[in-house]
Amino acid sequence: MGRLWERLGTLAVIAGICGFVAFAPPASAAEPARGQALYENHCKFCHESWVHERDGRRIDSLAELRQRVAAWSAHSGLDWGDQEIDDVTGYLSQNFYRIKE
Repeated sequence: MGRLWERLGTLAVIAGICGFVAFAPPASAAEPARGQALYENHCKFCHESWVHERDGRRIDSLAELRQRVAAWSAHSGLDWGDQEIDDVTGYLSQNFYRIKE
């Protein structure tokens, strides 16, 4: 009987983990609201919105925008991870660049 309860306990833990993973948001999903906060706290003092809206801007793809965000993160010493870079890229794309890919 003790072994049965042990197995049931193990199954309950596994079921709980599977349930958490199934309903957790994907790790790579961009969060533009968080991206806005990161941008306003770390980028806005040099990059006002007019920088992104000027004629002749040279960002044509989401991959290129993400690459620029990553480069500026490193250049500024922020060393953002993928999630922060994705969030800021999502914010910039949604509000300024409106890149459709």
